[in-house]
Amino acid sequence: MNLSSTAAQVLLVVLAPQVRGEIARLYGVLANDEHRPLVDRFLVELIVAGADARMRAEVATELGPDAPLIRYGLIRHDGDSPLFSGLSVDTVLVDRVRGRRTGSVQGGVTVVRTADRALHELRVPDQLKRELVLALAEPRSADQPLRLVLRGRRGAGRHSLIGALAARVGRDVAAIDAGRLPRNGKHLAAGLRLELVRAFLRCAVPVVSGLENVEAGDAEGQDAIKQVLRAHPGPVVIRATPEGALPLEPGYASFTLPALSEQERADFWRDVLARNGLPCGDVDGLGARFRIGPGVVERITAEVVARRGHLGTTAEDDAGPQLNEAARQHIATRLSHVASHVGRLAKWEQVALPDDLLDSLREFIARVRHRRTVYERWGFDAKMTTSRGLSALFYGPPGTGKSMVAGLIARELGLELYKVDLARVVSKWIGETEKNLAEIFDAAEDGQVVVLFDEADSLFAKRTEVKSSVDRYANLEVNYLLQRLDSFEGICILTTNLDGSIDPAFKRRMSLRLAFPFPDEEMRVRLWSAHVPAETPTAGDFDFVDLARRFPLSGGYIRNSALRAAFLAAQEERPLGHDHLVRAIQLEYRELGKLSTTGRME
Repeated sequence: MNLSSTAAQVLLVVLAPQVRGEIARLYGVLANDEHRPLVDRFLVELIVAGADARMRAEVATELGPDAPLIRYGLIRHDGDSPLFSGLSVDTVLVDRVRGRRTGSVQGGVTVVRTADRALHELRVPDQLKRELVLALAEPRSADQPLRLVLRGRRGAGRHSLIGALAARVGRDVAAIDAGRLPRNGKHLAAGLRLELVRAFLRCAVPVVSGLENVEAGDAEGQDAIKQVLRAHPGPVVIRATPEGALPLEPGYASFTLPALSEQERADFWRDVLARNGLPCGDVDGLGARFRIGPGVVERITAEVVARRGHLGTTAEDDAGPQLNEAARQHIATRLSHVASHVGRLAKWEQVALPDDLLDSLREFIARVRHRRTVYERWGFDAKMTTSRGLSALFYGPPGTGKSMVAGLIARELGLELYKVDLARVVSKWIGETEKNLAEIFDAAEDGQVVVLFDEADSLFAKRTEVKSSVDRYANLEVNYLLQRLDSFEGICILTTNLDGSIDPAFKRRMSLRLAFPFPDEEMRVRLWSAHVPAETPTAGDFDFVDLARRFPLSGGYIRNSALRAAFLAAQEERPLGHDHLVRAIQLEYRELGKLSTTGRME
């Protein structure tokens, strides 16, 4: 930025007392009033212009709201009085004058990053690199500086890419996390303006993240953010998710970092592991299991290298298990605040279902196992633009095994199962629920975990006629879920007792819809047999046929009754007998307020 000689003098006068203590004391003597600010326009005019009226007018002009010193944040103007309001400069500029490196503040909004990879080392398509370089080199006027949107998934390498481009012109990157700023749009805009000013003073390229989380209904706040981004004198890079909406005015350049295919991920794992000297016997398995980006792969590898160094592991030992565990921890950290990990998963022998349902489940599992063959080798990747993920809707009476089958699928595929905690997902803040859902779907894709939405009708309910703001925002959440399911490439399972309450649009997007019937007598006999372990000490024979005929129970209640009977027997210090099972069933009926033990429990 080119400042006039008068503006430069004004800046030095305002800056001087923050650099030299004796100058601050001299200013206090000149002011001769303890209630006045240390530096104000009157004092600056006195020092720079003296009695020269023309120079005083120039100083006043340079301290005007539209002049570069105030407009670009080089000087702060505190108060309403034009003549006696306090003037100061940001500590970032003070540090630069003192010759200090202006780094990031611990726990602050901005982190200063230096390039850790050269541009040619990044796993980014060459065509995209060329387009970005051309966009950055395009001549622009001072009134229309570059606004660049770089979209991609977490760990795709957006910061690394901008850092490598900035390093080519000798600049660092100031990574600004808007998620750490106040939620209110106007307050967020004020905080963003300050962080952009500090990036400008550091001569760093600002990279702003989290703007897609600004409340869509806050029109005033959105306008304030647009004005801040428009007014900043230098280039601004906006880091965004592939589908996030941004408060930006037209005229920006937009690019998307594509996700790596399974083969590309495996190849990148090989490169990183070879560079770090880590042996791994199943690199293809890592590429297939974790859909994480290059940045996350680098972080995981660095963590494992450090851990092996502390443990004294030999260089020949397979690092595969450690890499797998570190990657799982990254996914678990992202999901832990909105979902719970399910550790105990069902087995085939615990499930009693009709043959046609079992066939459907096996076909669903096979679709997961053979996705790479169909999409990448057989060319269906180019044909399927939406609905590439696998989603299932399980519906039926309570206790028929819907959640248990979700665990069975996860066990069969060797994947983790996470049950979404709806109380932690749904938020009173506008847009926060969608943000939490986005994190669930993104993490499920990246870690290839199975996500279970139990009692899904509370989230995936039918849209209603808008009669209040509550209806409008509830419909917005449903619309978001519909859009996200279209682009979802992971595995999710919805369970509900009320099939009719699910919006029909969700049903059309399901890869599999299964009705779980109430078990007939034959299935109930199998369920009773499955829920009494072989290790249990027993007395006499069990008449499971009689139990199945007399008590029409679903699988969940059979499980509860079998466990309850075992505790009754243990309390009496006797082996488990048929009478214990009958007593346990009667207790189940009684606790639910049933007067008769001949009907269904629900």
